[in-house]
Amino acid sequence: MAKRGFKEYLSGHYRYFIIGGLFVVLLVVLIVVWRKNKDGASENEDTASVIPELETTVEVPKDKYEENAYADVNSLVSSYLGAMSTGDTVTMASLSSSLSDDMKAFYEAQAKYVGNYSNYNVYTKKGPAENSYFLLATYDLLIEGQTTPLPALISLYVCRNDSGSLYINSESLTADEEAYILELVAQKDFADLISQVEMDYNSALESDSNLASAASALKDEINKDAQEILVAKQQKDLEAAAEAEAQAQAEAQAASASQVRCTDENVNIRASASTDAESIGKTKAGDVYTQYEKMENGWSKIDYNGTEAYIKSEFLEPVEDSSSSSSEGGDASEESQSSSKNFKPGDKITVKENVNVRKSASETGEKIATAYRGEQFELIELSNGWCKIKYKGEEAFVKADYVE
Repeated sequence: MAKRGFKEYLSGHYRYFIIGGLFVVLLVVLIVVWRKNKDGASENEDTASVIPELETTVEVPKDKYEENAYADVNSLVSSYLGAMSTGDTVTMASLSSSLSDDMKAFYEAQAKYVGNYSNYNVYTKKGPAENSYFLLATYDLLIEGQTTPLPALISLYVCRNDSGSLYINSESLTADEEAYILELVAQKDFADLISQVEMDYNSALESDSNLASAASALKDEINKDAQEILVAKQQKDLEAAAEAEAQAQAEAQAASASQVRCTDENVNIRASASTDAESIGKTKAGDVYTQYEKMENGWSKIDYNGTEAYIKSEFLEPVEDSSSSSSEGGDASEESQSSSKNFKPGDKITVKENVNVRKSASETGEKIATAYRGEQFELIELSNGWCKIKYKGEEAFVKADYVE
């Protein structure tokens, strides 16, 4: 492969170096390309680049890499690789500037087949940004069910944030950063390191036929599982978005709801806004419903026993807010007040006027709902003009004046 061809190849695949794609099978693919180029290079090219004519305005140093030279860099790499070995993409994302859903799926799938990372070594060079590093990290891993460790290599671009903390920069690179990193990767010391990992990798495979078979099948297995993980996440995201949208619609509907009273007997309550739709109930004159929408086609969407239903708007009239006449409901007659004194625990009491359902026996108690005319509840206790009732499995209170 010509030098220019390698440059173009590497330019199109440099993100594998930067975000950790140099791994097992991918490692072999990229190294084979590099070796084809290196075999044709001059033996005198000491630390010179095998990718000439890179256009960068940032000076690329020719110094040899430093091995395990920075404790904080080593600690970051160790934490990142440790998380990678278990598929802990939450920790990986916390240590980097970003981690796409595709990469999360890849690392989660990968961890099902490989683990036991060990023997970390970090080879560091000065990065293109101020106080940054570009590094290659070597380590050993085990494929599930195998006993021979495989050498692996990952490359990372490490930067410092405004507070001085290190993080793995996985954002898109500027043209200068890309050219700079490509130049570093092609320098002889890094190239020799990659070559050594390749030779150790191939030696491990040659010495263990079972390992070679497992490694050969690994890429397809990881990609297959990663795709399944990604599809499942996308489905979950779609379901969550649909649920959030439905919740928002329900809240908007509830906010615009009002109370209406039916003015006629035996009006059909239907499953949809059409006279041909199934009748799911009949009205009684005076029945009160929650109206969600008064539609332009002459129908109203209402709540009927907890389900959305439809009724002709001409049979409905607005009900004034019960709080306008009293904090708890409409005015109570002396007759209703006196009759409430006869309630006994266990009685079924019926709401006569719309009334607030509260958490405590006080007009300042938290309102949890409105009970509408005709609703029935079991009485637990009558005390000081308040009825303690069972409301949706919980204890609640309504003013005795508004029930019978």
